[in-house]
Amino acid sequence: QQLQEEFRVSGPGQKMACSSLLLLELLLYGAAFICGIVTAALVTVTQGEFGGVCILYGESRWNASARLLGIAAPGSASHCAFVDVVSVLIAVYCFCTAFYFIYAYFLEENTRSARWLTCCLATSAAFLLLLLACGCLIRVGFSSFCRSVMEQTKAKSCSKAETLNWTSPIRGSKFNQNFSNAETATWVNFFLWVLIACLLLVQRRRGRNDQTLTAADPEWTTAVSGGGGAPGRTSETDHLIPSGPRP
Repeated sequence: QQLQEEFRVSGPGQKMACSSLLLLELLLYGAAFICGIVTAALVTVTQGEFGGVCILYGESRWNASARLLGIAAPGSASHCAFVDVVSVLIAVYCFCTAFYFIYAYFLEENTRSARWLTCCLATSAAFLLLLLACGCLIRVGFSSFCRSVMEQTKAKSCSKAETLNWTSPIRGSKFNQNFSNAETATWVNFFLWVLIACLLLVQRRRGRNDQTLTAADPEWTTAVSGGGGAPGRTSETDHLIPSGPRP
């Protein structure tokens, strides 16, 4: 029975392939961590430059006499807070998972149970939905604010409005650049999590094929019987101990 538990299908090539998948997954977690931090930082910095006001779905106001651009109706603070919380949550998860991978590497524990992989897949699906919501929120909300700015100032693009003067204490010299980069980082993060989910599916499928063979399996029966010999005796043992009767 002990020999049966030690007999496995996987070989050195499969273990090396599994380690390569784990290394690739680790790199993806590192890239997703950077994207989450970048998104949260850019949204927070822009919100601070506008005096703590969230400009997503906001409306601008142009003072023609003073030639100053201001905020007529700010967007809901929960919009920016949602993007910040989701980005930071994903970044913390990626950091903790990558740290655990490094810790498990030095302990030579590069295998994960099927239940753990299922939980990771569920987490990946939840993060994909949250990132999709964040990407659409930034895209639609910022486009609404840019549309208001262009209508008020008659500017041809939202980037041209960065050169305009804003009412104090607003500093809007990089608001378009910051939110454009935040949107790009969010969609890159979404794509990275699609790759992570695919890697988890591959590892989960390989884990099912890399299970211990039971005594009822043909491979185990052939390995134990030695190709037609007595049950429970390998071919190497047959050379040392004859199966026939003694003279």
